[in-house]
Amino acid sequence: MQKDPVFNLNTALDSVHSRRDFMMLFGKGLGYAALASTLPACSSSDDPAPPAPVIPAASAEYTALKRTSFGVHRDALNSIKTIGIDAFLEQQLDYTNIDDGDLEAMIEALFPLTQQTPADLLAGFPENIYGVATQMTAATQYRQIFSQRQLYEVMVEFWSDHFNIHLLNGLGPTLKPEDDLQVIRAHALGNFRDLLHASAKSPSMLFYLDNFFNIAGAPNENYARELMELHTLGVDGGYTEDDVKHVARCFTGWTISLPPAANYGTFVFNAGAHDTDPKEVLGNTISTGDITDGQQVLDILAAHPSTAQFIATKLCRRFISDTPESAAIDAVAAAFTQSGGDIRDTLRALFATDAFRSTSDLKFTRPSEYLSGVVRALAPDTAYPTDNGQLLFFAQSILGQLPFYWPTPDGYPDRQSYWASTGGMLNRWRLSFLSFAGIIPEIGVIDVDYTAMLNGANTLAGVVDAITDGVLMRPLSTDDRQLILDWLIQEQGVDADTRLSTGVPEQVSALAAAVLLSSAYFQLR
Repeated sequence: MQKDPVFNLNTALDSVHSRRDFMMLFGKGLGYAALASTLPACSSSDDPAPPAPVIPAASAEYTALKRTSFGVHRDALNSIKTIGIDAFLEQQLDYTNIDDGDLEAMIEALFPLTQQTPADLLAGFPENIYGVATQMTAATQYRQIFSQRQLYEVMVEFWSDHFNIHLLNGLGPTLKPEDDLQVIRAHALGNFRDLLHASAKSPSMLFYLDNFFNIAGAPNENYARELMELHTLGVDGGYTEDDVKHVARCFTGWTISLPPAANYGTFVFNAGAHDTDPKEVLGNTISTGDITDGQQVLDILAAHPSTAQFIATKLCRRFISDTPESAAIDAVAAAFTQSGGDIRDTLRALFATDAFRSTSDLKFTRPSEYLSGVVRALAPDTAYPTDNGQLLFFAQSILGQLPFYWPTPDGYPDRQSYWASTGGMLNRWRLSFLSFAGIIPEIGVIDVDYTAMLNGANTLAGVVDAITDGVLMRPLSTDDRQLILDWLIQEQGVDADTRLSTGVPEQVSALAAAVLLSSAYFQLR
């Protein structure tokens, strides 16, 4: 990937929708009543409370798929409708039996820095920082868009945020690629205890949270604090400042091999730097005086009831709503505890809750879901982008959720209140004009086949219905269908049922798709 873009994405997008009329559509409908109570872009502080949203419900299959993927893909929707929700989710949980070999081979070939060891990456550091950052981002986006293992990739993102490490942090670019492969991806649908232990020994985590210089007599509390507050118990999980201090002592001597050592970037337990005196953590005495001090702490935290509740709450927030009901959280926490932290069993319990099964449109998609979903909906048969992910990198930088770029240990927010700002919505509306890929050369890196979607439709009314079925894949309200149709009639200067000239239906399809991709229908799950 080139450091300097070969195109100006902002200019390309501005060239197709600088018109005010397009954005005015969303003040009139298209599902935005569902967001108005918390979305500054859709209401003013002086407005009365909006009415209850009127959005026709999507099918149960659509909702389950939207919640467990990076966007609804036509083939996946057909599959879940054919075999049923339960069978489909079981297939996704059994991800190792889903073949992604071609995708992984392509990622290894196009983005080789993501596969290199810390020692290899150190040899090219710091000149390779940009290359590592762009290749890590591209590999992540390719998997989110093209992987058949969609639930697995959702959980990879979930745990990447949960155990967040900022990529551009000192030696971080030499350490994070291995953490992504050997910690997060290796355990994303495994067991939480194993994931916690792997993260605690991750050179990337130890460097990011300063534990690599945590020594007896001068303990560093950064990792200990985040371990309890963010990785396990939660901020209200019942630990004290004394617990933080004692946990920090338990992890003294947990460090990494630093330059110029030949085994740079490997975990090292330095017994000489370890505090061997007894410690007291959450009422447990820890007195072995060696590496098992830290291991015992991890086991205590992994099995703690507050950890089960904290993880369950975050999972329900990801898969159901920003404010999940307590019955769902309790059911998921119970499964987490009973299974000893088995992530797949925990998710099975979540997927069985009424809150997951009987609700829809409660969650606002984050930028990673939005951008991936746009490509999956618009171009289900596309080949891999011809620019090796360059456009996707710049698009996601506009939206504000580049993988591994969140600077603090808490990870990217998972609440609508953070992402549904006026600026954030305007950027999504602008990026909806990726629907013009193939029409505008600068963004023609994915294959959008409107001819196939149209299936012979050649009137404005026919185009709206065909593109709704092909791109949105869920019903519009009668009012919203008419709103789009009226706008296109005004734009094109013809009646709804007038036969369009050759080539015009495809042009109109791009406009209709942009409206649908900008609508609340597409952005809720």
